Formats: sequence, C-alpha cells, structure tokens
Amino acid sequence: MNDNQYQSKRILPRPHSQPSFKLNIKHLRIPMRDGIRLYAKSWHPEGEGPFPAVINYDPYRSSDWRTMSRGNFFHYLARHGYVVLHLGVRGTDGSEGNVTDEYPLQEQEDGYDAVEWIAAQPWCNGKVGMIGTSYSGFTAVQVAMHKPPHLKAIVPLYATDDRYTDDVHYDGGALCSLFDLAGWATMMVSMNALPPAESIGEDYEKIWNEHLEGNEPYQLNWLENQIDGPYWRPASLRSDFDSIECPVLIIGAWRDFYRNSALRMYEHLTVPKKLLMGPWGHVFPDWGYPGPSINYMPQIVRWFDHWLKDKDTGMLEEPDFINFMRESSFTKPNFKGGSGYWTELDKWSSRDKEEKKLFLESHQKLERKPIGEGSDNFVYLAAVGLGNPTWHHDLIKCGNSEQNFDEENSLIYTSNPLNQRLDILGQPKLELTFSSTAPIVNLIVKLFDVAPDGSTDIITWGVLNLTHRNSHTEPQKLKPGEKVKITMNLDATSWIFHPGHTIKLSFASSDFPNIWPSPYSAENTIWWGGKHESCLILPVIPESDPEEAPLFGEIEMPMNVYKINYAPSISEISQDSQNEETTFQFSQSQNGKLSEDEISLSFEDKSSFTISNKNPANASLLNEHNIQISTKKLSSRAITKAQLRSDSENFHVSYDLVLTVDKKEKFRRNWSKSFKRNLV
Repeated sequence: MNDNQYQSKRILPRPHSQPSFKLNIKHLRIPMRDGIRLYAKSWHPEGEGPFPAVINYDPYRSSDWRTMSRGNFFHYLARHGYVVLHLGVRGTDGSEGNVTDEYPLQEQEDGYDAVEWIAAQPWCNGKVGMIGTSYSGFTAVQVAMHKPPHLKAIVPLYATDDRYTDDVHYDGGALCSLFDLAGWATMMVSMNALPPAESIGEDYEKIWNEHLEGNEPYQLNWLENQIDGPYWRPASLRSDFDSIECPVLIIGAWRDFYRNSALRMYEHLTVPKKLLMGPWGHVFPDWGYPGPSINYMPQIVRWFDHWLKDKDTGMLEEPDFINFMRESSFTKPNFKGGSGYWTELDKWSSRDKEEKKLFLESHQKLERKPIGEGSDNFVYLAAVGLGNPTWHHDLIKCGNSEQNFDEENSLIYTSNPLNQRLDILGQPKLELTFSSTAPIVNLIVKLFDVAPDGSTDIITWGVLNLTHRNSHTEPQKLKPGEKVKITMNLDATSWIFHPGHTIKLSFASSDFPNIWPSPYSAENTIWWGGKHESCLILPVIPESDPEEAPLFGEIEMPMNVYKINYAPSISEISQDSQNEETTFQFSQSQNGKLSEDEISLSFEDKSSFTISNKNPANASLLNEHNIQISTKKLSSRAITKAQLRSDSENFHVSYDLVLTVDKKEKFRRNWSKSFKRNLV
C-alpha cells in the first residue's frame, strides 16, 4: 500500500500569506561585537515594509553552493513577505575572521549579534526567525539558547540537542566513519579554502588570505575528544531545554541521523512547539526521499506568519505532532520506502506509553514469556554491515548479497508470526546479559519486519561501544568472559507490524562502513532466560486510522528557480580473500550554475575504506574532495586528500590541501597528527 491509496477527510490549510512579492537580492555586511563582519546574501520583498526577517546560518557559501542547493526555499519564503538571509558563519565565504571548528561559542554569539542587528534595520519589523537543515538547524537551536530578544520563532530541520550522542561523530561511543570522516570533514577543508564572495569588494584578497591561514580540519578536534565532556556540551541543548524561550517547529525524519533528538526536543521543550516526523532521509520535506515528499513549505509560512506577522493562522489549535507511520513495503531490497500514512497526535511522551516485551529464548526465538535458560554466541567480523542502508541510502547498495552476508554473520532471533497488529512509536530498548572475549567491542542491533513472503524491511538499529555501557564520560574496558548487564536504546522509529508478520532482531559487532572497527577480534555471548531475562522492549501506541490521515496537497514551492544537479552515486565492494580485507569505494558528484551572478560549481567526492577481518585494528579510510568554482573573474579549485588509519593503539590522520587559481597553485598546506585510541 502507499500514501495515495488513502482518502483523507482533511486537507491541511494553505498558508495565510500569499507569494505575491517580487524580490531584490542584496549583499550585506553585518558587524559583530568585536568588529568582525559577517557576510549575508539576502532576498528582499519589493514593496512597503518593514518585513519580518528569517535567517539561515551556516558555512555553506550562499554566494554559490547553498543558493544552488537551498535557494528555492529562500526564494519561496521571501515571496511571502519575508526578508530571507543566508548568513555565512565567521571565517567562511565572505565573512571575516577564522574558523577552526564547527559550532564554537563564538559562532553562537555571532548569531545573537546578527539577530539583533537585523531586527534594528529599517527594512525589518523587529521580529526575526531562524530556519535551516542540518548545520543551520543546529545554529537555529544554539542561537535560540542565548535568548536574543528579537528572535521570535525557529524552524530547525534535522538538528540535534546533543552533539556527542546524536551527531555524526560518535554513535553510542563508537566512532562514525563514512559520512563524518570521509564526507563532511574533508569537504569543509576544501570549502573553507575557496574564495569569498566577490560582492564584498575591496576586502576580497584580505579575507581570502585570512581564511587560508586560519583553515583547520575539524576532525582533529573530534579525535581529541573521543568521550563526552566539556568540548561537546556548550552547543548541546539537552542539558538545559529551558534555555530556549521562543516557539519551535521541529522537523525530523525516520531515515535521518537526528531522529532521537527531534523526539527529545519535542518532549522536553516547554515553549509552544510542534513536530513533523517524516519517512525521509536527510532532505527537505518538499523533495523528501525515501517515501512520499509533501507540500510542507506552506506550513512553515503559516508558522512564521503566526509568530513574526501576528496573524492568527490557527496552527496552535491543530495537533502538535504530525507523524508518518511506516509499514512493510513487501518489495525488497530496493529500500525506497513510501509505505504508510500520516497521523496526527495531540501529544506524545516517551513516558506515556505501553510496552511489549519479547524475551530472547532457545532456538533463537523471541517469546512473550521467559521459558528456558541458556546462551548464544557470535563472532565479530569487521566486514558486517553493508546490508544496512542507514541514512546513507544513496551510497550503499544494500542488495541481496550484502544482506545475506550480514545475516549469515550475525546472531538472529525471530518471533512467531503475529496474531494481531502492533504499532510502535519511540525508541525500542534492549535489556541484555552479555560477555565477550575482547576488552573493547561494539554491539550493533537491528530490528526487522519480515513479511509472510520472506521479504524484509529494516525498521531501526542501535550502536553501543560496550566500554560506554555505563557512561559516555568514563568508559570502562570489559573483562574478558565477565557477564555484564546492558541497557541499550535503539534509534527512534515508527512502525506498523501487521498480522502474519514476524519480528526479527540481529546482533553483530560491526556496522561497516558506517562505524570504525573496534581493535580486537572477539567472540561474544548473549545470555538469556533464568536470572538473565534478556529481552526486547517495544514502545507500543494505539492503532491509528489511515482514513483520518492529513493530506498536504500538491507541492507549491517551485523547484527550478535554483538548481543543482546530482549525479547517481557509484559504489563498489571488493574482497582480498588472501588478506581477509574488504574495501568499500564510493564516488559522487554534483554541479550547478547561478545565472544571476554567472557562477558555476562542480563538486567531486571519492572515498575508499578498507578493513581487515584478520586484524580489525588495522583500518584505513581515504577521501578526496575536489571543488571548483568559476566566476567572471577567475576559476578556483580546492582539492583536499585525507586519510584516517588506525592500529591497535592509535588513530593517524593526515590532510593535504592544494588550492589553484586559473590552474596556478595559490596555496598548499598539510596537516598530520596521531591520537591515542580511548577505548574506541
């Protein structure tokens, strides 16, 4: 079944404001308290103002790349009567200063200053909002924590409230690999080396040279801080939800990395709030994938109309939580998703739910009651994981062969076919008794729905570095052979299990290429029954009715005002059977043009990640980011080559950056550093 099969009784309202404004594009220099000026590209409605302002705040170059990739929603929102600004963080694009890390305190204070400066401008009505996906969703939350008086509402999409537990650096205390190390960290070295916006004029060379001298790989900070602590806290809302005093519209997705934090923020914020949880990955709802995209920009307009224009849009009388309930698609393994329907909840809390327990028992069964007593073993194989799409669904094939390999090298428990429907929403939990022959080992648990025809959907998963079983701040080695009690949360999910389907649970110690391998070979044991009572705990909710699902109408936001082209990702898996090594390679590219400024951009990303089943301590990840920007004046290319490799004691990192202008070398720099592994 799919979203179009359901006939809704209610279509969500259209926006209060109308897209009636013509726009002017301007380039602003915004002063900070220390005299540094940040650069902003802004879309201004023509006509009698003043207008409210909405900021998107990140390091992704509004002068070219971010406008190509997000300019459609800047343009759409501005046409509804908002001044929309893409503000570049300090040390990026046309903003002065240096940047050596993501989300520093200075960046948050700069955001505060920008809000207050914008609110004081004659073209602004004194009310400012913030919006953004990923990095700019983070900054919306972080700036709101500082309580700028004129910040009246925010819309964070795919943002976190905890930079250690729920970001792309460490997952359950295990080191993230493919996206964090290969994709993003290397990209930012190249991006921060590229020229500033030419519109800044006479300061152009000075700012560019300042950026080049101050450019540092962020990854060095992350490996310096392998456990939770003071480094991760200042940009994390989780310890003080009351620090936010403005209304918050949260947008999350079940295939995104930030699904846990979206539910947590909704549950614990004390301000007016709403939550949308869709079926997608890390993409905007209006072009969401996998699963049905929805016409959501009108709802964002309504949110800002209410808080920035003082228009009664009726949003506060509507349900607070719009959620996509997912279900089996029956046709696997394409992982395109889409099956399910939307539901509305007046409230939701992780504390206010029923629980269903399934106990691990003999013959690798999941039973409603504990019966016997015993144990099951599985061996740590570093190559396991390629059958798991995670949120890199466009990079990993997840074909039958990868899924079969994972299943053959994991410990599997299955339930009997269900007699009745079972709906869940929240974080499934495991209570286990566990032992290992290794002092450091990861546990990766995956939850599946198996249809009567044998086709399988992965629902959610969880990762835990078992040295972090009691604390992310004070990890402790395992004593080989010692039984330990573990409580482990899987990532949040929504799911409908239908009658006749079975629930499957898999255990492994690797999630390659998403998690860095732990250093020691291991044989692991799960103990069940008797005093152990290892069990899966599912967060059960009442059944919903698909006929009451809200519909959003046809997509209204134009997708062709700005455009960037994404080539299909290419991935390949190779085996060296003699050395028991597996290598995962992928490449992706994109290109775009910005006709208003006669700018073109090309972007290439290549990675190769090799692990060893024979010696899992030895792993190596290579990445290259090649970004070229061509303007009327010059053509600049920044190529960064990075390597992270490990042995049993250390991580070794190197970066090499070469910047050319019109094919002549302008700047070169390399970085190299080693870090002791801290029980990772």
